[in-house]
Amino acid sequence: MLFSKVASSLLLAFTAYAVSIKARDVQLADDIYAIDAAVNALTENVNDYNSGSFPSGLVDGIPILLDVVNIHLVNRKGYADANLSPTLDSQDSITVVKSVTNSVAVDIPKSVDALKAKKSLFVAAGLTQIVIASLKLLKNDHDTFSAAVVAKLTADAETTAQGLAGVKIIDDALADGIAYFSSR
Repeated sequence: MLFSKVASSLLLAFTAYAVSIKARDVQLADDIYAIDAAVNALTENVNDYNSGSFPSGLVDGIPILLDVVNIHLVNRKGYADANLSPTLDSQDSITVVKSVTNSVAVDIPKSVDALKAKKSLFVAAGLTQIVIASLKLLKNDHDTFSAAVVAKLTADAETTAQGLAGVKIIDDALADGIAYFSSR
């Protein structure tokens, strides 16, 4: 009887552990989609931004700044999840790569383009340095999260190359945004 209870307890513990490991694998794709949702919220607020003078431009820019903070927080959660995640099997690696190529690799460049389209308004509102600092923060977040995720991939060479191409698209967009706002 005691053996049966101990065996049942151990089986339950190992099952819970296995489920938590799997949940972390799937969590990375969910984290990437959460970043994408936060980026889309930023893009929407940037597109809605029409102020161009100080101080109203600063006040009207608060939703944009809050979106940047949200992206940062969501990204840092993903970064922590990636660091806690075991190495992904091939199928989970493919899922994670597809989550990058189908979402953030498309939407982050769109968001940077939206920011660039509003540069004159951000300049007039005195927000140029804040935009640059925000883009630098998000680029650092992207670089560290991407490195943590790539370290967990075990996909075939083609899938890994697709993932790295998606990472490069994002990196290039953020670097371009920083350069664009840094130029006069």
